[in-house]
Amino acid sequence: MAISTFAQLKQLITELHIDYSNAEFHGFLSGLIAGGIQDDSWQTLTYQFTNDGHAFSQAPLKQLVELYQQLSESFDEANTQFALWLPEVEDGFALATSLSEWTNHFLLGLGLAQPRLAQETGEAGEAIDDLDEIAKLGFEEDDNPEELLEAGEEVVEYLRLLSLFLHSHFSSPKMAEKPSLH
Repeated sequence: MAISTFAQLKQLITELHIDYSNAEFHGFLSGLIAGGIQDDSWQTLTYQFTNDGHAFSQAPLKQLVELYQQLSESFDEANTQFALWLPEVEDGFALATSLSEWTNHFLLGLGLAQPRLAQETGEAGEAIDDLDEIAKLGFEEDDNPEELLEAGEEVVEYLRLLSLFLHSHFSSPKMAEKPSLH
């Protein structure tokens, strides 16, 4: 069964016995993919950072593998279906919290996939710097929740674009060029 709703992702996280929110877990997996992990090493990293290095039970693991594949394909499609899985909220404070959680865990996954992340320069370096700043997002109790919500929606789209950019930067082409015959 493909995971297509926020509730289904929450159910999977519960079955995996992971102490991550939906935003954190989606961000972590997205970071691994954007970092260019194209083999099964993502599973080992996921075990290490979410389950004390232990493998998951077979049934939820099968769903997790399907989710990872589905998420990976969303980065690769020509019309790019990738989107951040955040709770649908009408509360700017909750959105800001979810954005910070997603971004922090995206950076964790990205850093695991790309251990020399801090050495990136150019546009990739700027994108990583932007992610660092977004991860630090906070708010004051007297901030206007409507303004936070509006700004948060813009940040969601910016994060989506940064994720796609970093994926294209770090991912090697899935199909190697065939040598030409002369």
